[in-house]
Amino acid sequence: MIKIGITGQSGFIGTNLFNRLQRYPDIFQIIPFSDSFFEREEDLRKFVSQCDAIVHLAAMMRSPKEGEVYATNMSLINSLISAVETEKVYPDLFFASSIQENNGSEYGRCKLDGKKLLCDWAIKHGSGFGCMVFPNLFGPYAKPNSHSFIATFCYKLIHNDTPVVINDNLIPLKYIDSVLDELVPFFQHIMSSKSIEELKLKPDYELKVTEVLSILKSFCDSEKKGSIPIIRNQVDMDLYTTYNSYKDK
Repeated sequence: MIKIGITGQSGFIGTNLFNRLQRYPDIFQIIPFSDSFFEREEDLRKFVSQCDAIVHLAAMMRSPKEGEVYATNMSLINSLISAVETEKVYPDLFFASSIQENNGSEYGRCKLDGKKLLCDWAIKHGSGFGCMVFPNLFGPYAKPNSHSFIATFCYKLIHNDTPVVINDNLIPLKYIDSVLDELVPFFQHIMSSKSIEELKLKPDYELKVTEVLSILKSFCDSEKKGSIPIIRNQVDMDLYTTYNSYKDK
């Protein structure tokens, strides 16, 4: 039985990962996590002391204050390292990075620097370390106006608002279930081998922003007419599942 903790457990990836790992009760025992643990050293220390592995997903994505994203995210990582050092435990570590890690932004820099800190710690203590480099993700539980433009579009359409396309770029996209299909075996591999590896997840689709909006609008228009939306392929299915998840929000 692997005791695994997920920082950022209540977030988009964290919620979906928690639900997926619950499917394997004979393999994984999930150690409960609350965001408040980072505010109380004793709680964070108790959390890490119970974990064979920690998936660090907790992060600030954006802020109007210059420097706050970098400072906050590095503080979270340093707090995590301090907690395991104090408790003298050496869990395998997994870190969520992003395709933005080399773009020079605050968010990208903290992903790059945070990855190095955690990797160096794992090498020093003989723990496994796995870094996941995510493309643009979408799916249920993503927060509108924050995690995903698709979440924002879905929420606005369902609530009779009008989504706005600011830049009609070609976006590499990966559905959350597809991510989890790769993460679970990756976790098991790192934990059994104690290796240091990076998993660059490839997108499932590449679509322009207007293409995504057109598909989502077709779902909305069909339902307003009282008809069943037409699902032509897997991307339609993934977008429709995502769209439906915002109906109760």
